[in-house]
Amino acid sequence: MITQLEAGTFQKLLNIDANINAIIIGLITVGLITILTFMSYYFEDLARRHKSRSFIMLLGILEAVTLVACMILVQHIFKAINAGNSTNWFYATTQMTLMLYCLYTMQNHFIDVVNIIAPLYVFGHHLTEDNTKFNILFVAILIAMAITVIYIARHRKSIKADEWKYLALQIIYGGIWWILIWSVYKFSPLKTIYMIFGFILYMLIIRLFSKWIRNSFNDYDIMTKKVNYDELTGVRNRANFDETIDEIFKVYGKENSVPLTMAMFDIDRFKDFNDHYGHCAGDKVLQHVAEVFHHQMFKQTSHGQMFRYGGEEFVVIFRGMNVDESSEIIRSIRNSLINDPLYYDGNELNIRISFGVSQLASTDKNIDELFQRVDQYLYRSKKAGRNRITIEDKTFKFETGV
Repeated sequence: MITQLEAGTFQKLLNIDANINAIIIGLITVGLITILTFMSYYFEDLARRHKSRSFIMLLGILEAVTLVACMILVQHIFKAINAGNSTNWFYATTQMTLMLYCLYTMQNHFIDVVNIIAPLYVFGHHLTEDNTKFNILFVAILIAMAITVIYIARHRKSIKADEWKYLALQIIYGGIWWILIWSVYKFSPLKTIYMIFGFILYMLIIRLFSKWIRNSFNDYDIMTKKVNYDELTGVRNRANFDETIDEIFKVYGKENSVPLTMAMFDIDRFKDFNDHYGHCAGDKVLQHVAEVFHHQMFKQTSHGQMFRYGGEEFVVIFRGMNVDESSEIIRSIRNSLINDPLYYDGNELNIRISFGVSQLASTDKNIDELFQRVDQYLYRSKKAGRNRITIEDKTFKFETGV
C-alpha cells in the first residue's frame, strides 16, 4: 500500500515532470516561432524584389507547408514526452498559437486555408450519421472559423494596431476551437474559459517575443541599408561597390565563358542644376535618375546591379550579359528617362546622361583594369560633346528625344 505521504510525494514528482515538459514545449515553440518569423521576413524581401505572381505563390505554398510541418513536429514531440498521448490543453494551445501567429505574420491565402481546414483535419473523423448534433455543431464551427480567419486576413494591420480588437479576435478564435474540443471531450464548460485565458496568455508571450525578433530584424536591416546603400538615392553605395566588385571578379575572372559587363554614367552638366535651381534641385535630379534606372532595370533584367559611385556618377554591373545585350538595355533605360521628365518648381529639367561601357576581357588581370577602361570611355563620351555612349572604344550620340 502507498501511504498518503508517498502519494503526495509521487504527485509532486508528476507535477515536476509536467512542468519540465511544459518548459521543453515552450522552448520548442519559441524556436519554431523564430524560424517562422525569419522565413516570413526573408520571403517578404524576396517577394518585394521579384514581384512575380507565380513566385509569390510558390513562397506562400512553402510557408504553408512549413507551418504544417511545424504542427506535425509538435504533435510528435508531445507524443514522445507524454507516452504516446497528445491530448491535453497545452498541446492544443501550442497548435492554435502557431496557426494564429502565422495568420497574422505570413500574409498569404495558403496560411488562411490551413487555418480554415485545420478543424476538419483534426476532428473530421468524428462526423458520423449517428451523431447529428455534433455534425451540426461542427459545420457551424467550421463556418465561424472561416469567417473569423477571413476577417483577420483582411484586417491584419488594423487588428495588430488595436490591442482591444486583437484581444477580442484572440478570444473568438480560441473560443471557436475550445467549443469544438469541448464537444468531443466533454470537459467542464468552466474549464473552457480557463483554456481560452491560457491561450490568450500564451499568445501574449509569443507576441512580445515575436515583436522583439521583428525589431531585431528591422534594426539589422536599417543598419545594413545605412552601411551598403546611399541615403539620398536608395541604390547601393561606393563602399558596397568596392566590396562587391572584388567578389565578382573572383567568380567571373575565372569563368571566361560567362560574360560580365560594366557601365558607368554620369549626369551631363549636373552643376547647372545646382547653380540655376539650388542644391535641392540637384538632389531631386539624382533621385529621379536613380529611381528611373533602378525601376527600369528591375523590369528588364534580373542580372543588373546599380551603385552610386560618387557625386553624379553611377556604375551598373551586368552579370552574365555581354556588352551588346547590356548596351541595348542601357539605351532602353536612357530612353525611358527622356520620356519621363522631371519637373521642379514648374520647370522641366532637361536631364541628359553619358555612358562608358565595356566587357570584362580575358586579358584583364584585375577588376581595376575593367573599371579604368569604363571610366576612360565615359570621359570620351563627355569630351565628344556629352549625351553620348562609348562602347568598347566606339562613341555614339544619343538622339535628342525619343
